[in-house]
Amino acid sequence: MKKRLIIVGSGLGGLSLALRASSNDWEVSILERNDTLGGKLNIFEQNGFRFDTGPSLITLPQVFAELFEQCGVEHEHLRFRHLVPLTQYRFANDEQITYPDTLPATAALLERIEADRGRGYWQLMATAAKLFELSSRTFFESVPTEIPSREQVQMLLHSLRWLPLRNAWGNYARTVDRHITSPQLRQIFYRYPTYVGSSPYRAPATFLVIPYLEAAFGGWYVEGGLYRIVETIVAALEQRGVRTYTSAPVTAILHRNGKVEGVRLATGDVLEGDVVVFNGDATTVNALLGMPAQPNKAERSMSGVIYLLGLRRRLPTDVHHHTIAFSSDYRREFDQIFEQRQFPDEPTVYVNVTSKTDPTTAPQGCETVFVMANAPAVEGKRWEQEMSMLWERINGVLERRGITIAESDVVVRSVWTPERFERTYAMPGGAIYGLASHSYRTAFLRPTMRHRRIKGLYFVGGSTHPGGGTPMVILSSKLAYNLILRYEVDS
Repeated sequence: MKKRLIIVGSGLGGLSLALRASSNDWEVSILERNDTLGGKLNIFEQNGFRFDTGPSLITLPQVFAELFEQCGVEHEHLRFRHLVPLTQYRFANDEQITYPDTLPATAALLERIEADRGRGYWQLMATAAKLFELSSRTFFESVPTEIPSREQVQMLLHSLRWLPLRNAWGNYARTVDRHITSPQLRQIFYRYPTYVGSSPYRAPATFLVIPYLEAAFGGWYVEGGLYRIVETIVAALEQRGVRTYTSAPVTAILHRNGKVEGVRLATGDVLEGDVVVFNGDATTVNALLGMPAQPNKAERSMSGVIYLLGLRRRLPTDVHHHTIAFSSDYRREFDQIFEQRQFPDEPTVYVNVTSKTDPTTAPQGCETVFVMANAPAVEGKRWEQEMSMLWERINGVLERRGITIAESDVVVRSVWTPERFERTYAMPGGAIYGLASHSYRTAFLRPTMRHRRIKGLYFVGGSTHPGGGTPMVILSSKLAYNLILRYEVDS
């Protein structure tokens, strides 16, 4: 008989895991609380405008290709488009930097803005390259909380030669400051830990691997929008007989004598299974298990305020597919987010205009504009009562950085606040990445991928190992599936 796998949640991690399991003769069911599959990688369409509501940039496209090829999924129709240039940065002193995408262009920029012609920059990149090589051979291939196999131990020992002994183990911002002199380039580098919802002033320097990935492998967009990835996976799952249920919230994960038995739905129906995988915030699972909430003093990652705007006109050509309008005081901004737990007086604003690259995402002569500012994850806060303040501060930064969005031009608007993230995805405070990576423990010892007390219960997604971001979530599905094979099949 086929073993029965139930996946609670249909984020990219859960869908990828379903793809792996259904390719190897498991009977798979996916239960999604919302009315569309994909979790935070989702879609909003209205009046001819098409928006990705979650991730807006792909790094490491080879991870996606490997998933599809291993699982025999046709994906030639998915066109990953290399964005050149990737990002334009706008600063409080009216300077603009279009971040380079080639070595000669990078050298020219460093010649212009760095006192040492970029010697410190190249040292950082060399360190980050070693970090990536080490991570690829260890962190991305095994789970730190599990006893390693003989092969994993051999790989770890073999990889020690990649261990960077300098620059990688301190504080992220201080490490950047020691190597980079330009205030503008420093601020660009400070932004990268925000990719995983953390402050550059408190994150470990190992996150230098993020700017390295962008520099070495580029940033990518999927024609038609990133949700095409979800649509491709879902189509493959349907062909393999995977059962997907939407608008099907799970109210309990059933277990007896230390073994999982299945799940109970809000309707009262029970679905039996041999293995249950939770694709949600791993720190919230006790509520579904009927256990007391785990005391967790670890700090939660940032949330965000997002405006999806459909404009009746095109923005000027100097507004790129990705544009960052920086605040004038980055340290104060993060102090307000993480220490004062309030929306910044002057937020840094990320603008993603997919129609600059892909006109099919907007009606002719129009523009799709995704606007995001970081916000604290505060449970129980009524953000909807502060909407006018939020837009006033965000739009004020845009106008001061030369980006004008007139109210009369907005024909479609959808707003996401931390409160909406919390309500939609059951994430405490709307924390997009689970726990903040402000220590080596929370960065590298994420919540476990296998429940220690209940056999047959596993975790997948950005809140567990190896962390947030679309490539990491796909790697999470690989590691989770390997654990399932190890403890549920091979044992």
